Amino acid sequence: MKKLLILAGVIALTSTMQTFAQEPPVKEGPCPVKKIECTQTKLDTNKNFKKCHCDKIQKLEKDLKLTAEQKAQAKALREAEAEKIKPILEQIKVKHQEMQQIFDTKLTFKERQEQLTPVRKDLFELKKQIRDIKRQGRKDFEAILTTKQLKKLEKIKKQHKEEFKKNHKDRMHRRPQRMMRPCPLPAPALEQKPLPVQEIMPLDD
Repeated sequence: MKKLLILAGVIALTSTMQTFAQEPPVKEGPCPVKKIECTQTKLDTNKNFKKCHCDKIQKLEKDLKLTAEQKAQAKALREAEAEKIKPILEQIKVKHQEMQQIFDTKLTFKERQEQLTPVRKDLFELKKQIRDIKRQGRKDFEAILTTKQLKKLEKIKKQHKEEFKKNHKDRMHRRPQRMMRPCPLPAPALEQKPLPVQEIMPLDD
């Protein structure tokens, strides 16, 4: 009986292997890549961020109906701005490394703050330089626009400002509010009342 069962199992296994051998291998197709939409959310990779930024530029150029010459001028302005900002970003990176070294060093709170203060001041000045460069870049870009394009740009700015306020307000509403706990008051001091005369035990003579 056992021999028959073993023989039947071997036959079933052999037939199954032959069936799999006859089936052609399944070819895996390419991984479907979803189209990256330009949104206000933080993107995961620098590559996606660059694509999102590029999409915004192309949309702005389309909305303003820039000519080929204006597009070339705008591109040259962006490249010049990036070249000015690049060394400043390197300095900011060095300052962040200095801050990390200060945090990694065993210091008292006062000593750490004394060493961090000048680094933070340097960071503030470097970021201010970037803001000034970008502000000048926007002025240079507006200088190549026509009067009609400037009016359209003002409408776009106003629309973006309203959307920012709305999104910021929605995020504030969605933010979970911390439960306010009442401040524990100190327990009232027990008043020591004098004992009545009747309860005072007379001293023995």
